[in-house]
Amino acid sequence: MAFPVGKLIGIYIGRKKGEGKFPVESAELIAGHGLVGDIHAGVDPNRQVSLFAIETLRELQSEGFEISPEELSANLFTENITLNSLQTGTRLLIGETIVEIVEPRIPCRSITKVNNRLPKKLYGKTGSLGRVLKGGVIRCGEEIELGREITK
Repeated sequence: MAFPVGKLIGIYIGRKKGEGKFPVESAELIAGHGLVGDIHAGVDPNRQVSLFAIETLRELQSEGFEISPEELSANLFTENITLNSLQTGTRLLIGETIVEIVEPRIPCRSITKVNNRLPKKLYGKTGSLGRVLKGGVIRCGEEIELGREITK
């Protein structure tokens, strides 16, 4: 059984590898592909979208790191979900879509462009990678339900 847990705070799309992502109010997720318009969509069947907790970003900012969501290279920013504790196979219902957690994210080397201390600081707090099981349109502000029992 699924239940409301969190909220989708931000949606970010990147068009070119190595460049930052830009915010959008809504976007389309395609099953087996990823986020329409994002450079990483369709590249790896198990790593279609990246998720990052807004609480982690706020913690970094409160510690003096000057960093924005655009620089973190994540697609979906969540609130009130401990992404790093979700097990592989956990499913997130976002609007009409379903994203399945595949593996934890690890800090990429490009984050050192922002601050060379960030990879070490973010290790174990970088969120999750997921694949899209059911596509549809997602919108900022939507609730996210969590559960293994969500059907395709």
